[in-house]
Amino acid sequence: MYSFNSRVRYSELAADKRLSLVSIINYFQDCCTFEAEDKDIGLQWLSDHNTSWMLTNWQIHILRRPEYCEDIEIITWASGFKFFIGKRSFLIKTTKGEPLVYALSEWAYVNTVKNRPEKNVPDKELEAYGLDTPIEKRFSEFGISESEEETLLKGKIDVGFLDDLDNADDSIWFPQSIVVSGEHLDTNNHVNNAQYIAFATTQLPADFKANVFRAEYKMQSKLGDVLYPVVKETDKGYIVALNDEAGNLKLACEFLA
Repeated sequence: MYSFNSRVRYSELAADKRLSLVSIINYFQDCCTFEAEDKDIGLQWLSDHNTSWMLTNWQIHILRRPEYCEDIEIITWASGFKFFIGKRSFLIKTTKGEPLVYALSEWAYVNTVKNRPEKNVPDKELEAYGLDTPIEKRFSEFGISESEEETLLKGKIDVGFLDDLDNADDSIWFPQSIVVSGEHLDTNNHVNNAQYIAFATTQLPADFKANVFRAEYKMQSKLGDVLYPVVKETDKGYIVALNDEAGNLKLACEFLA
């Protein structure tokens, strides 16, 4: 288990003076990359081996969004490995122990030259990260209500509405396209996972705040690519899809109140 402490900054806030969803994701991303660097399996190690951990999906549950200037602790740990897939749990809590946000995630270990998954994760990384019980099986340990088990989402995000957009009803709309610029790219030269979510959140009504969020990353986007958002309102929230010009799905997000 790895952690670091922080204080919620003004630059990380949404309009309601609480930590934004994108900032939450950035904290999670920073926590696991800090762990990798401190264990000597960070950016240089990955570069030397032409590999990278690519996020494939998130499921994030917000119990309470941290407030401006609140002191918080961000925690992460590896919670499963199978072939080239790694599972990782996350938790944000106050420095006094109150759980605020938790997340489940899956990552693919990818060869960046061949642009395909590696067969297995190197022993050095497996030994460095170790393995611990996933957060969904230790709610009581962290003071998270057992009722949270009922809110965990199973299965894939339902994007069946994308199959018949020519007959879309009033619950579906098509915002302006997005052009990928240099500021959206990360060290792998594709759109960073948090930037992808920023694209999606800007398509939602300004007053909508998600308490449960999940994302499925389907395809990479690079400099100059154009993304075409499609938004569907559901009974419980919104689904946002980002497609390429040919209609291929690159990202699917579900936001639930």
